[in-house]
Amino acid sequence: MRLARLAQLAACILTTAFAALPAQAEGMRLCNSTEFWPPYSFLRGDVLEGEHTEILNAAFKDIGVEMEQVYLPWKRCQDRVATGELDGIIGISYTEERGAVLAFPADAKDAAPLEAISQVEFVIVTRADTDAPASISIEALPEPVGVLLGYRSADTVREAGKQAQIVAQQSSLFQMLERGRIASAVALRGTAIHYVEASKEPLVIHEPALWSTPHFVAFSRKADITPEQMQQVWNAVKAIRADKVRMAQIRAHVNELLEPCFEDGAPCK
Repeated sequence: MRLARLAQLAACILTTAFAALPAQAEGMRLCNSTEFWPPYSFLRGDVLEGEHTEILNAAFKDIGVEMEQVYLPWKRCQDRVATGELDGIIGISYTEERGAVLAFPADAKDAAPLEAISQVEFVIVTRADTDAPASISIEALPEPVGVLLGYRSADTVREAGKQAQIVAQQSSLFQMLERGRIASAVALRGTAIHYVEASKEPLVIHEPALWSTPHFVAFSRKADITPEQMQQVWNAVKAIRADKVRMAQIRAHVNELLEPCFEDGAPCK
């Protein structure tokens, strides 16, 4: 009888201990955009590479949770995550509108939140022969201004009263700039650096950055993911980004993968 009671007590203690542990997701399906968005995300053949993928692969390995990336165009990513068909989306900036359908980290409204997966800088690029000062405000952007479809930069440029030429791909943005079809372009710093170095026409990146925007892994409010599981992912991302050694290794690896993407006949898109 005493042994039976001891066994029951031990089972009760174990049950209570496991209940106190944070729930582990069986796996998460996250959407990543197929847009060419280096160094954060880019397709090499049929494989999506980039800093975001490297960070998340490491983060999910650290917490022992399976993660599947689904590759879709950016707008379709947002739509399928909003409905809960997919659990989350990779590399999205916070807005109040998005916050109504997506769960972001608590610090998402901060200028440089620690739980962001990246802090993305947008810069202005012009041809070297464009009559423009080294430092340009958005109000002084030479027009027309090339901006990417589906990104907040398009809205920001138009709100400033500027003539925006919206294009679907980064490569088209810089081709139009080289050919003089647009007077300036708003682009990711990392992307701009690579295109400027590879361009046959002299292009100039203007400093300082036009703006800097944090991007996150955000989760659908309709997905079967608990707040504790979301926080577990955000904490793992935060830990990796705070580790200078790991981030240096990730960036070095990504730069090696990205190098061929700006050559003629590049396998990237």
